[in-house]
Amino acid sequence: MPIQPFSMTLSVVPTALYWARLLLNGAIPFLMHLGVFKALGFLSLVFSLIGLVGWLNLAQAQNVSPVQNDTAQSSTLISSSSLASTPSPSGSALVPIKFQVNWHHQFQFAGFYAALSQGYYQQAGLDVQIQTWKPGLDVNQEVVSGRTDFGVGYGSLVVEYAKGAPISLVMASFQFSPMVLLSHEPIYDLSQLSGKRIMHYGNLQIQTLIHKANAVGSTPIKNIPASGNLNDFISKKVDLYGAYSTNEPYRLTQKGVPFYIVDPKSYGAQSYDDFVIVSQQMATLQPHVVKAFKDASIKGWQYALAHPEELVEHIAQNYPVDKSKEALLAEAKATLQYVQSGQIPIGTVDPDKLMGIAADAKDIGLITPAQFKSLDMSAFIFDDNRGVFTPEELAYLAAHPVIKLGNDVDWAPFEFTDSNGLFSGMSADYFKLFEQMLGIKFEPVVDKTWGEVTQMAKEGLVDVYSCAVATPDRQTYMQFTQPYLSFPMALAGNESMPFIGNYKQLEDYTIAVVKDYWSHELLKRSYPNVTLLEVQNVRQGLEAVLDGRAAGFLDNLAVINYAQRQYGLDGIRIIGQFEERFELSIGVQAQDKVLFSILQKALDRVTEEQRQVIFNRWVKLEVINKISNQQLMQVLAPAMLIIMGLLLLIGVYAYQKRQQKAYIAKIHELSYATEIDLRTQKIIWTSHAFVKLSEYSAEELTDMPYVNLSSDTLLNEHIQSIYQQVIQGKTWQGDVEGKTKSGSLYWVNLTLTPKKNWRGEFTRCLATRVNITDKKRVEQLSITDELTGLYNRRYYNEVIEHELRRAKREGRTLGMAVLDIDLFKLVNDTYGHQHGDVVLQNVASVLSSSFHRANDFVFRMGGEEFLVLTSFDSKATYKTHLREVLKRVEALAIANKNSPFKVLTLSIGALYATVNESMDSEEMFKQADKMLYLAKEQGRNQLMMV
Repeated sequence: MPIQPFSMTLSVVPTALYWARLLLNGAIPFLMHLGVFKALGFLSLVFSLIGLVGWLNLAQAQNVSPVQNDTAQSSTLISSSSLASTPSPSGSALVPIKFQVNWHHQFQFAGFYAALSQGYYQQAGLDVQIQTWKPGLDVNQEVVSGRTDFGVGYGSLVVEYAKGAPISLVMASFQFSPMVLLSHEPIYDLSQLSGKRIMHYGNLQIQTLIHKANAVGSTPIKNIPASGNLNDFISKKVDLYGAYSTNEPYRLTQKGVPFYIVDPKSYGAQSYDDFVIVSQQMATLQPHVVKAFKDASIKGWQYALAHPEELVEHIAQNYPVDKSKEALLAEAKATLQYVQSGQIPIGTVDPDKLMGIAADAKDIGLITPAQFKSLDMSAFIFDDNRGVFTPEELAYLAAHPVIKLGNDVDWAPFEFTDSNGLFSGMSADYFKLFEQMLGIKFEPVVDKTWGEVTQMAKEGLVDVYSCAVATPDRQTYMQFTQPYLSFPMALAGNESMPFIGNYKQLEDYTIAVVKDYWSHELLKRSYPNVTLLEVQNVRQGLEAVLDGRAAGFLDNLAVINYAQRQYGLDGIRIIGQFEERFELSIGVQAQDKVLFSILQKALDRVTEEQRQVIFNRWVKLEVINKISNQQLMQVLAPAMLIIMGLLLLIGVYAYQKRQQKAYIAKIHELSYATEIDLRTQKIIWTSHAFVKLSEYSAEELTDMPYVNLSSDTLLNEHIQSIYQQVIQGKTWQGDVEGKTKSGSLYWVNLTLTPKKNWRGEFTRCLATRVNITDKKRVEQLSITDELTGLYNRRYYNEVIEHELRRAKREGRTLGMAVLDIDLFKLVNDTYGHQHGDVVLQNVASVLSSSFHRANDFVFRMGGEEFLVLTSFDSKATYKTHLREVLKRVEALAIANKNSPFKVLTLSIGALYATVNESMDSEEMFKQADKMLYLAKEQGRNQLMMV
């Protein structure tokens, strides 16, 4: 049974204490202003209340602040050492490299063949063998298992990475995918795919298209694994066949087989293709080899694109190719547009575009929202500048495939042995990352107490401590990395125990500690007068508190709370927290300098996202603020002490306020904070972090009108609405686009918190921010059609319901128009798909400029169909505007010789209605679509409206 992450809860301070604290907050600054003697007189009247609150503050000083992650061929191997004639420049032995392609040999892989034949790989010190593909072969598994070093795969490799596959993306051969579906009949609507048999290789574009089709079809599509045999389509064993537009269409045309193309890009499914991947282990340990392979492959593609005829001849002579030279030449001609896209360098991959691909994968259920949220595409893409480990360190790893861990078997959530006997916990998760990164195994202890483990470490029987504090004793035989986990020392006690502020207070009690833990070593060394009860594990320590053998148990705050929840130990609470923290590091035997360097580098390479995932998996800490009524009574008596004692409390309070301000200052630095004068709406203070974000200096920001920091998209009405809310004492929160000094735009989640002056007036406002620029970019990618820049159908599904609700609420009209390019398929068939893409972009431009108001939305619904949501004061005005759109598209004078108009035209079906409670989005679309059908029936280039 898995152990759940623990959570520390927030308890409520009694109402009386709340008001007492308010009084204290106002009284003490006043008393300090009066001076000591006048203050004494005042204090003599209110000393009881002041004493109460002062002691309360002493208790709360111990509170814990929030913790801040076609036919199968034989396995032919073509080697660069056999084809290349240029020797290795260094004269040293070539590094053997296996490279797995993901389809039959053809021009699709011309760049790699060219790098081989031209000697680019050999010049880079590589002996590359290209391995022939066979049906059923999984490139990802081939790379992860080490059976091949590099592999070519589809965009679905993004899904494998999101699921945890230890792979690294080297390059993308194709800047956008040539993957299409071949059909025996024309497909005008995705609902026509209902119940069809589709043979494909799991390409993400095809899966996305199938998901969209299943959503509108009545019968699920049947997915059939790719055989690689085009005859399965020709013989009609399948209804549709996954193919590259650069390859199979030409072959079918030559055979005289009729076919139709269904292009996923027409339905918003777009991706890179022919990803080249390598294992994370190889990317980490041999980055120079990975970079050499990448650079040589890009040179190969540059050569192949410049010499297609030569490469076709070479492929035909050296590889088992089941196609003619003419077919290869046709493929070469079609491939150019996919490899070289505008000025984008060959092989380029963009993290934002990868996130867009991942968003599609999330939408169709291939990855979970949690997996998507934790994705770091920058970490997925191979860094050309890598060179982490020295030759000595690489040799060490090769010679030491197994490293023995010195770990604790019962110290959850950091590390423990679970019910299946497996090494688990936060530390275990880190070492799993190290195993993937370094290609070695860490062998944990599974049946020893921590005391026995420490003795083994002293005797050199374990290589490293997996998770330990660098105590003076341990530093005599171990060297420690930088800490990778940090939690406070805490004391657990029963309900009757008062708060403990320092270790000296423990001398009157028996305190339980786990033998040889840092807490044990600390008390034994520095506080010998404390009576210690040595126990073997955390549970025994907590049980000793419950049965009265010990007054408290000293250990890590996270461990105490986790164990309390795991074992259901009621009646225990945190009664003290100390300055010392468990700064947990990796310990390495003192004499093993090389292993120490390796593990520190490995630790440094763990990304912040990976750290956060591990932290969130095991820990959820919130503020602890517990004080019982019994304790409240206990502090009343000291509150009756002499006035001089109360003056001391003023000093304590002042110290606490300084500490609180320092803590708040740290929080403000983390949250890009500014303070605003609500009367002038100007900035009066700013954090260093926001100075860096905004690119202004602190001096420039001071007295700057706050609205100067926002982008032009923030309307004045919106600004005034926010201002009115804040001056009324209400907190406002929302996403806002900001602008830096240089004009760059960024997004933050902004919180505006009003603050009172001493008269209770809201005169200032604290603005804190969370930078969500990357999130907004990913959101924009997920709702935008890549070809036209318009909103996509996914976003329409979100917007339509929101607009309907708003129209119903406000009692206003709503206009919907469905627009379709007339005879667009004939445009593609006559002038080519590239020309068709340009046509779509031109029409999109007309629509964007025609509907550009804040309440206008323009969507590309798929293929040549568009949809507009808008609002007009009258039906006549709306109708006139749509007719103007028809004229503007016709005025583009884009040739369409198959049209009766000889130029490109639109047909529009429109609806104009006052939205009522019974109207829904599906009914609106049906009515507008019916009008579109009538417009086409009337001869096209028409507008029909209901």
